[in-house]
Amino acid sequence: MEGELEKDFIKNHYGNLSVEYFEQIILENEKAIIKFAFTYVKDWAVAEDISQEVFIKVYKNIATFNRDSKLRTWLFSITANQCKDYLRKSGKTTKWLNDFFKGLQKQNDENPENILLEHEEKKSIGKALLSLPVKYREVLVLYYYEDLSTEEIAKLLHINSSTIRSRLERGRKQLKKWSEGGLK
Repeated sequence: MEGELEKDFIKNHYGNLSVEYFEQIILENEKAIIKFAFTYVKDWAVAEDISQEVFIKVYKNIATFNRDSKLRTWLFSITANQCKDYLRKSGKTTKWLNDFFKGLQKQNDENPENILLEHEEKKSIGKALLSLPVKYREVLVLYYYEDLSTEEIAKLLHINSSTIRSRLERGRKQLKKWSEGGLK
């Protein structure tokens, strides 16, 4: 949420949040929050419920927003915590990225062959990501699919940014090894 809405939010977050402004925050971030939650819980209905909980928390806790952070980073942090709470309470282990790419929209101007190739490539990448340990999957998804910087990921996960860079590098190496047939 870069741009005017982000600037207005940072400037005015400590005041009462108008319904119209809050609706705009939801409109601009809901899909990304649901997709991110899905990478944890692997259930679209649960991911949608979690996103609703996230926005309720945002509305209730707007005064706690750190002005030095980006709103989107704060939203992802709340989402990660909500997902971890859900998994802990439900007794489920973290499930990642199976069907993650189903929600991604295809471009209408591609021919059927390219669409099929893109679909197969995404399935392959999803399978490769599923083969990685959680600590690598988490940072790879946040970095490549949510376009967060290493510093933003570090804040979100409460981990040193050098650790994030290390996990990105190790995750990339394991993905490369997987693509060469070395990981099963």
